[in-house]
Amino acid sequence: MMKHPITLLATLLFATLVALHAAGDEPQAKPSVEAVPPFQSGERWCALGDSITHAGSYHRDIEMFYLTRFPSLKLDVINCGISGDTAVGAEKRLPWDCLNAKPTVVTVMLGMNDVKRDLYAAGATGPEIEKKRTAAAETYDTTMRQVLEALKNSGANVVCILPTPFDDTADLPSANNPGCDAALQGLGQRVRAMAREFGFPIIDFHGPLAAINVEKQKTDPHFTIIGPDRVHPKEPGHLIMAAEFLKAQHLEGPVSRIDINVAAKRPGTLENCEVSDLSVSPETVSFTCDEHALPFPVPEGAKPALELIPFMKDFDQETLRVTGMAPGDYELKIDGQVIRRYSAAELEEGVNLAAEISTPQYQQALAVLAALGKKWEAAGKIRTIAYVEFSSWPDAPRPVDPVLLQPKMEAQLASVKGKSYEPYIRDQQKKYAELKAHEAEFPVQVEAAVAAARQAAVPKPHRFTLTRVAPTSSRSSP
Repeated sequence: MMKHPITLLATLLFATLVALHAAGDEPQAKPSVEAVPPFQSGERWCALGDSITHAGSYHRDIEMFYLTRFPSLKLDVINCGISGDTAVGAEKRLPWDCLNAKPTVVTVMLGMNDVKRDLYAAGATGPEIEKKRTAAAETYDTTMRQVLEALKNSGANVVCILPTPFDDTADLPSANNPGCDAALQGLGQRVRAMAREFGFPIIDFHGPLAAINVEKQKTDPHFTIIGPDRVHPKEPGHLIMAAEFLKAQHLEGPVSRIDINVAAKRPGTLENCEVSDLSVSPETVSFTCDEHALPFPVPEGAKPALELIPFMKDFDQETLRVTGMAPGDYELKIDGQVIRRYSAAELEEGVNLAAEISTPQYQQALAVLAALGKKWEAAGKIRTIAYVEFSSWPDAPRPVDPVLLQPKMEAQLASVKGKSYEPYIRDQQKKYAELKAHEAEFPVQVEAAVAAARQAAVPKPHRFTLTRVAPTSSRSSP
């Protein structure tokens, strides 16, 4: 099948965008005022950011979605986050930590550290504080512009992401910085203005997360979608961020839709699948279905997000609909394995198999997730090395000499003694000492894990059997 990469120009020329997409398992784009082109096969996406990217999972969720939804699409996802980083730092490391990967797409989310949260601590007031706040915003504006200019000149397509909220409204034990989020929104407005100037699309992570906080905190002042430190979204927040990203790419839609018309003894309307060998008898319906995608296996830690956003409805519908069956309960087996009993009425309406973790399709998706987990583990070691070298010696010549780096690391530890993040830096430096000698191994591990994940994601045909087990039913499936 022919692959069609999407250029930035296609973002603006919607008719061209639609025409460029061939039928098949390439993601399809729909017109939008601020369309974010879906990734195409062969693309390399660098996610540039701070700790929310460095240690975050939104890009992992997006990577997992693409691999299960478009199994033959080859997308390289590269974490370019550095904990504690700012626009100033991102500009410094851009050549060796992002552009060296030759990305076709770069997303930029910065601001949480640029806002200088300490300037909003309790009691931080007065003309001098206001002057520092203004200077921080102006530095961000100037440097972000330079980062975006460099990315534009690189030829990569650029997407600006408005940074996630600082939760200064929740009743939490952690120290608060009232007014910090308003300042962060101000930085977001500057990003909007720059994006319009450069012609870059925008994805808003701030607004949806802040809206959830506002709504939930009406009844529970201790609720936060961010996290106990008010800064870093936990897994549910990251899944919501991933959903916003996918919505911006207009990738809502079903995993598959299996529709069987028993009375006509033929398939009905099918989406992203093929049905063959259909057999219908008074008590049993069986067929083989070759789905072209897998369900999305929501990570356990992210599942609370399903109570906050319609993720399953929008992105994870693997619908089985069977019409014209006699009243009663039917046992569904897939490849001979019992999945669940459904009533004829439920099957007439359609059931979502993506919610059934025992199906062979879901179990296959979990195998894909496990393979990607090995990739993320190896990539995390690459980020640890990058973090320690950059945070302790931002202007280090590349490649970094560990012997020359050692005194820089010691000086960094001395400078943060007694601060809340001292244990984190100490731990990262300890890991660095163990990892640096094996640095060349980790990209190889990443490549092997990605290859294994792609192989694991290839869909397989399955035999579905529905057998009538009771003449009537008043039960509803959970």
